[in-house]
Amino acid sequence: MYFVYIIRCTDDSLYTGITTDPVRRFREHAGEAPNGAKFTHSHPPAAVEALWSCGDRSTASKLEYAVKKLTRAKKLRLIAEKSAFAELLGDEAAKLYTRAELPAEVQGA
Repeated sequence: MYFVYIIRCTDDSLYTGITTDPVRRFREHAGEAPNGAKFTHSHPPAAVEALWSCGDRSTASKLEYAVKKLTRAKKLRLIAEKSAFAELLGDEAAKLYTRAELPAEVQGA
């Protein structure tokens, strides 16, 4: 299973990525393990704000690309309103991705 996530950084910027293990990937971004993204080295992550699951890497990559193309305002709406997914990314996308529960280890304080 693959996941697409949006991280809110300590400077309030947003970072989108894909992974098979959200907890491990967040720890990498936070510098607790090697292999964090270059962006999160200068924008430390605070919490995972949204997480979607899907079956394969190709499908996850398509969602990651679509989310990265959204404006900040639309990303914030996507985070806040679970019902906004289909409106912002299309009905077909809504059939492919499931909003996943955030593990406690990656939630903000």
